[in-house]
Amino acid sequence: MDRDTPLTDPPDGPRHLHFERLAASYGTARPPYPTALYDSLVAEGVIGPGRRVLEVGAGSGEATADLLTRGCEVVAVEPGAQLRQRLRAAHPGVRVLEGRLEDLTLPGNAFDSVVAATSLHWVDLAVALPKLRRALREGGLLAVWRTVFGDPRVETEFRRRMMAIVALREEGVRVENVLDPPPTVAELEAGGHFRHLGSWQWPWQIDLDPGRIRALFQTFSDWRPDEVDAVERAAAEVGPVVREHYVTVLHTLRRR
Repeated sequence: MDRDTPLTDPPDGPRHLHFERLAASYGTARPPYPTALYDSLVAEGVIGPGRRVLEVGAGSGEATADLLTRGCEVVAVEPGAQLRQRLRAAHPGVRVLEGRLEDLTLPGNAFDSVVAATSLHWVDLAVALPKLRRALREGGLLAVWRTVFGDPRVETEFRRRMMAIVALREEGVRVENVLDPPPTVAELEAGGHFRHLGSWQWPWQIDLDPGRIRALFQTFSDWRPDEVDAVERAAAEVGPVVREHYVTVLHTLRRR
C-alpha cells in the first residue's frame, strides 16, 4: 500500500509522468538500499571491477552510484527526460539509453549483468525478458531488487494509522504477499529465459520526521495528494519522528 504499483496508473497521470514530476526530489526522498545488498551482489559476481552492467530504469542514479563505486561499467536505461538529465549530471561517465526498455534495440551478448532496482515491475516482462537474455553474454546474470516500504511483521502506531487511511479507498485493500513483491521469481523465470539462483531479504529500519514521510509517500504512485496530507498528519501526531521498518528483497537469476 505504500510502494509503486504495477497494476494501474497513478491518480496524477501516466506512471512515467508521475516520476518525472518528482525528478528533483526523488533521489533524496527515497532512502538508499542497504550496503549488504551491494555486498551480496559483489559476492554473487553480479557487480564488481570490470563488470559491464546494464541498469534498467536508473532514475536519477540512486543505485548507479553504488554500481560505479564497485567498479562497474554502467549503461543505463531511463525513459524520463528530467531523470536522464539528473542522471547524466551526477554520473557523466555513464552511457544513458533514452526510452522504454520494451522499445529499445539492445546490442547482443554485450553485458555481463543486468540489474533492476525497483524498476522491473513497471516493465512488460514478456517483451523484456527475451530482450535482456539476448543482451547478456553466456552465463550472464540478472539481479532484481525492491524495497518493501512497511514490514508486515512489525506493528507500530504509525502503521496502524497509515492502514486506516488506505482502508478508506473505494477500491479497498489488495490482499497479497507483501514480502514477495512483483516481479516474483515465477514471473522472472516465465518463458524459460532465466534460471533462479537465489533470493535474499534484509529487514532494516529508519527514523523519519513528518516532512520526510511526506516526501517519501509522494513518490509512491498509488498515493493521492489528500492521502499524502493525511499520512503526514498521522506522522506528526505520532512523532516527532516515526521509526519505519522496511525490507529489501533481492532475486538473482542466470541466463539460460
